[in-house]
Amino acid sequence: TGAGLDDLMEGLALQSEVMDLRADVEARAEGLVIDARIEKGVGVVVDCIVRWGTLETGDYVLSGVSGGKLRILNNVDNKQIKKAGPSDPVRIIGLKTLPQAGDPIVCVQSEEIAKQIIQRREDLISASGTQESFRAEASDAELDLQITGVASKHGSMTQGLLKKYGFSGNSRIEGESDEDAEIRIPILLKADADGTLAALRDSVLSISEESKLNLCIDPIALGIGHVTMSDVRLARDSGATILCFNLKGAKDSAAMNLAAAEDVNIRSHKVIYHLLDEAKDAFSTYFPPVETELPHGNGIVKAVYDVNNKKDAEKVAGLTVVDGSLYLDKSNDDSGSLVCEYRVKRDGKAISPVGLRAKSLRRVKDEVNDVHRGDECGLGLLDYTDLEEGDIIECFSKEMKNMFV
Repeated sequence: TGAGLDDLMEGLALQSEVMDLRADVEARAEGLVIDARIEKGVGVVVDCIVRWGTLETGDYVLSGVSGGKLRILNNVDNKQIKKAGPSDPVRIIGLKTLPQAGDPIVCVQSEEIAKQIIQRREDLISASGTQESFRAEASDAELDLQITGVASKHGSMTQGLLKKYGFSGNSRIEGESDEDAEIRIPILLKADADGTLAALRDSVLSISEESKLNLCIDPIALGIGHVTMSDVRLARDSGATILCFNLKGAKDSAAMNLAAAEDVNIRSHKVIYHLLDEAKDAFSTYFPPVETELPHGNGIVKAVYDVNNKKDAEKVAGLTVVDGSLYLDKSNDDSGSLVCEYRVKRDGKAISPVGLRAKSLRRVKDEVNDVHRGDECGLGLLDYTDLEEGDIIECFSKEMKNMFV
């Protein structure tokens, strides 16, 4: 709400004056990375704030295992400046790879010193086996994603994933029920900026809390920028879904063609809530199928007629179709036909038995297979005669469908 913010700032200013806190503007600059991303035609763009010293164009800067010569220095209005002092928020361009949000950023004397420091840090990471970047984090700590070289990285990932998931990407222990068995869902996340990627990962992982099943969402890889050929191959081998936020997915035509040929599922959106809905829809393919109702239509009973024919007597409801269509049996391109069932409602409550079928469907005097919205028809129900004027009769089918539950 901002309540008390002015008092806080006034207190900080007062304390800095009393304690004589001053930043050394003559020292080499030090700062903190706020966000980082890759922009087309520009390269790596880093938003940071200077905490100490003076940052100037041409300085060699270093953050984590990322470094480079500062080519462009912009202020908060995105206007180019030559230098920035303590507490100044700036946008810098010149780093060769993406740093992490929250990493310190420092200036060094030369590019050679920057390369030496980066090499020592990479050696330290390789020797210790720790993964400092959240991009490489996965739920299985044994999976090592921090490997240099596209081919080596892809091979290592593939071996680890095959060991982890098997060939189906979703293993179960024999004898476990659907609700007890752990459902592992491998995903690959892409975003336009470092900070955005962290928020995307947290949002997607929180989806598991909405499921009543034992769901384990596993981010096997995370990255900045558009989907690449390596991403598609990794998703293909692991059975993962690729989720892209604030990106158009695979920008490279070769990657798009490979994804289409290998049936790799790529979902992208610029609105996080819509992307999470897309993610749930993609995750539903991993869930055991459940029986669902497919509504076709409904009608209101205008009159009830006793019909006597040579075979037997029946009650026929004179209906007006209010919504959709009513069928004897509905044809379906996938399964040939769908068995249509009916439900009679009176005062908003279902009064008919389960599995009620139609015996006859007429329009005027002709037997028909379907009637549509606005049509008047006569409907006879098999072994059911409890019909009254004003009843609502619904037509539906049942099908097995994968749903996020």
